This record gives sequence, C-alpha cells and structure tokens, in this order.
Amino acid sequence: MNSLSGLDYIQYSRTMLLSDIGEAGQLAIMNSPVVIIGVGGLGNVVAHYLAAAGVLQILLIDHDVVELSNLPRQLLFRASDIGKAKVNIAKSALSDAYPQINIDVLAQPITSAHFKQLVKRFTVKPVVFDCTDNVSARQLINQLCVQHQLTLVSGAISAYQGQLFCIDFSSPHSHSGCYCCLYPLDTPIMQNCTQAGVFGPAVGIIASMQALVGLQHICNTFTQYGVLHRFNAQVLRWQYANMNQDPQCEVCHQYPLTDHQERSNVTN
Repeated sequence: MNSLSGLDYIQYSRTMLLSDIGEAGQLAIMNSPVVIIGVGGLGNVVAHYLAAAGVLQILLIDHDVVELSNLPRQLLFRASDIGKAKVNIAKSALSDAYPQINIDVLAQPITSAHFKQLVKRFTVKPVVFDCTDNVSARQLINQLCVQHQLTLVSGAISAYQGQLFCIDFSSPHSHSGCYCCLYPLDTPIMQNCTQAGVFGPAVGIIASMQALVGLQHICNTFTQYGVLHRFNAQVLRWQYANMNQDPQCEVCHQYPLTDHQERSNVTN
C-alpha cells in the first residue's frame, strides 16, 4: 500500500496526529505483517490492538480450544465458543470488527519446519509476538526469530509478575542477546498461569505494552531494544534491566554477529 484512502484518514486520524507517526507511520503499520503465537490472554489483546491500529496482515498460531476458565481474561471469546479452536474464534471476531484485514490461522503447535514455510508467505519480514504461556514454547520462538533474523516482541505473566522485551535480530540491536541468554535452556521451568494463577487486568497491561512496543517498532519510533521490563501488578511497580549477549548462549552464539556487535554477559 502506497497511499491512504479518505476513509483511512478518518479512521486513523488520531494516530496520525502524533508528530512522530503521521501518515508515513500509519502506512508502515498497514504494510507490516505480524505473527502472533499464542491466542490466550496476551494474544487476545495484542491481536485486537494491532487489528484496530490498522495492521492488515495477521497470522494467528495456537493449537488450543476455548475453555470456561479462559473467559475472565480472553475477551474475544464467549461462553458459546467453549470447545472451539481459539484461532478460528479470534479470526471471526476480528474480521467482523475490521473486515479489511487479512487474517490467516494455524491451529497447530509451532514447529521449526512450518514456521519457515509460513515466513516465506510474506514479502516483508513479519514482526513476531510471543504470547505463549510456557518456557519451552518461548525458547523455540526465540530460536526461530534468531535464525530467521526477525523482530521478537515477547511478553509473559504469571500470578502478579509480568515481563516484556523487544529484540530486533535483523539489526545491530541484536547485540542485546536473546531469550536464551536471559533464561538458559537448563533454567528450572517456572510456573505459568495454570499453576500460579493470574489476574485478568494484569494480563491486559502486559499485552497492551506488547502491542505498544510492536507498533512503535513498526513506526521506527522505538528506542528500548534489549531492555527487559518487569511489572509487579500487586504493587503497580515497573523495573527494568539491560540485556546483553551471553557468549556461551546455545542459541544466538551459533549465528554470526556484525563486526560492531560485542558479546558480553547478561546484566541485571
């Protein structure tokens, strides 16, 4: 898309009023494909915000079906959707609200083989949003983003503790390391929301931040690559720490860095 229609100007006028976004930023949003892996509490909100912002190509990946316990925080779903594939219900809800969007779905677990084929569908490299709820999936998604040099926007939450970060593995920002630098493969598996519980609005905060970060990246206004943001929803407190590449990382250590990218241990 090279230009906006009259209706586009009306629909996205409030976004384009922002001096650092404008028409060019809105066009970037509409031309940037995204992949959302995990259509639970995080993925529901991320997908909704991106669709509302004008992202026209969305791929949703999730193998789960809607359950009764999902309804307090997965706001695209209703009681009548229980037992149905999450990706199909999310696609239907978003397509009804934003009919101009092209939404593809994959109702299967993510694997290296089909991820490679899915990425080839896009003429522009997609931005990947990790909205999964388990460490093994996050490790795989991180590895795939490193391998294919994609931008990763990762979010997670358990109980009242949430975190997010963005790393662009296609640029010099990738000296920030990766998820495996932060949590090596032998790190003990942490509890997810199934074991520890979770508060719906806290999920929404992390997901909203993921959408914000992703859109800022697309608009070329994001500046905090490789910064781990942690949020304690119980006391409403944010903390952050810079991430750097671990020279012993089992994932990003395998891929060459550019000459000006330094290797150093993760700092806390």
